[in-house]
Amino acid sequence: MKTRAKLANKNQKQLLPILFTTMFASFMNPFMLSAVNIGLPDIQEYFSCSATTLSWISNSFLLANAMVLLPLSKAADIWGRVRFFRAGLYIFTLASLLTGLSTDITMMMTARVLQGGGSALMSVTALAIISDVFPVQKRGVALGLNIGAVYTGLSIGPYVGGLLTQIGGWQLIFFAAIPLGITTIIMAHVNLKKASHAPQKQPFDLIGSLMYALAIFVFIYGGGNIRTTHGIVMVMAGIALMAYFFYSQKSKKHPVLDVKLLLTNKQFTFSNLAALIHYASTFGIGFLLSLYLQFSKGLSPGEAGLVLVIQPILMAVTAPITGKLSDKMNPGVLASAGMIMTIISLILMIFIQQHTSITYIVFTLAILGLGFGLFTSPNTNAIMSSVQRDKYGVASGLNATMRVFGQTISMMMATVFISIFLNKEPVNTHTIGLFINSMNLYFIFFAAICVPGIWLSLKRGKNIQS
Repeated sequence: MKTRAKLANKNQKQLLPILFTTMFASFMNPFMLSAVNIGLPDIQEYFSCSATTLSWISNSFLLANAMVLLPLSKAADIWGRVRFFRAGLYIFTLASLLTGLSTDITMMMTARVLQGGGSALMSVTALAIISDVFPVQKRGVALGLNIGAVYTGLSIGPYVGGLLTQIGGWQLIFFAAIPLGITTIIMAHVNLKKASHAPQKQPFDLIGSLMYALAIFVFIYGGGNIRTTHGIVMVMAGIALMAYFFYSQKSKKHPVLDVKLLLTNKQFTFSNLAALIHYASTFGIGFLLSLYLQFSKGLSPGEAGLVLVIQPILMAVTAPITGKLSDKMNPGVLASAGMIMTIISLILMIFIQQHTSITYIVFTLAILGLGFGLFTSPNTNAIMSSVQRDKYGVASGLNATMRVFGQTISMMMATVFISIFLNKEPVNTHTIGLFINSMNLYFIFFAAICVPGIWLSLKRGKNIQS
C-alpha cells in the first residue's frame, strides 16, 4: 500500500508542471481579452473610430479564433498537440508585439486576427493535454484549476489593463503580454516533453476545414452588418454553408467534426450547446460595462477595472471548487444552478441607467461571477468525460469552439444593438443615453436566450464515461 501511495505521489508531481504550463497559457488569453476592454475608450480616441468599428477590435480576435479552432483540434490530434500548443505561444507573443506597434486601425485588426489564431492553437490543445495525462478521478480538479487560471486572467485583466492604459496608453496592454508569452514558451519546452501523445495516422480534411472557416466568417461578418441587405444575405449564406458542412461531414471517413458523436452522445451534445448559450449570453457584458463605467459614471480606466474585477474573482475562486464537486455529483445540476444565477444577473442588469449606483452594478456582477463559476467547470468536466481518450482532441476543440463562437455571437449582437441606436457615432458623454438603451436591449435578449440553456443542462444525462 505504501509503495502504491509513493508511486501515485510521484506521478502527481510529474503531472503538476504540465498543469502549471497549461494554466499559464490559459491565463494569457482571457487576460488580454478583459484588459483590452478597459483600454477601448483610449483606442477609440487614438484612432478616432466609431463605436461599431471599436467593437471589431474584440470581434476580429474572436472571429479568427472561431474560424480555426475546430480544424486545428483535428490537426493537433493528427500531428501532435504539444507541437501545436508551442506554435500557438510563439504566434500569440509575436502578434501581441505587432498589435502594440499598430499605427492604424487596419494594422491593429490584422494583428488581432493573428493573435486570435495563436490563441486558438493554445486553447484547443490545453484541455486535451490535461485530459490525456490526468486520470479520470483527478480530471475534474485539474480542469477546475485550469479554468481557475482563465478566471484569474479575467480578474487581473481589467485592473492591470486600466493601470497600464493610465500609465502609458493602450499599447502597454499588448506589450505586457510579451514577457508572459516568453515565460510560457520556456515552460512549454521544459515541462511538456512527457505530455506528447501518439499522433493519429489519418488524412486531414482540408476542404471541410475551409468550408467550416468560410461558414463561420460569412455568418459572423454578415451578423455584424445585419441591418443591411448584404448582411442579411451573408447570414443566410453562412447558415446554408454550415448546414452543408454538417451534411458532408456525416459521410466522411476522417471528418473535421465527428457528427456521429453529436448525434449519438446526448451528454456531449447538450453540454456543448449549454456552453454555447452561456458564453453567448455573457461575454459582451465586460465590453459594454467598461464603456458604460467610463463614459456614464466618469470612472478612470483603473477605477472601471476595479469594478469589473469582482465577477472574474468570484469565478476564479469557485471554479476549482465546483470542478472537484463535479467529480462526485451530477454536473448537470451544478451547471443548471449556475445558468439560473446568470439569468438573474442579466435581469437585474436590464434596469441599469445613467444614475444607477456602483454598488448595484457590483452586486449584479457578483451574482454573474458565482453563476459562471458554478456552470463552467462542471460543464467542461461533463464534456471531456463523455468521450473516449482518442476523442479528447475533438472534444476539447468543439468545447473551445462553442466557447469562442458563443463569445463571437455575444460581441456580434452587442455590435448590432449599438449600431441600431448609435449608427456610426462614437460612444461619448453626448451619446451615452443611446448607448445605455443598446446595452439594456442586449441584457433583455440574452436573458431570454439563457432559459433553454437550463433545460439542456438538466436533460444531458447523469452517466459519465471514463
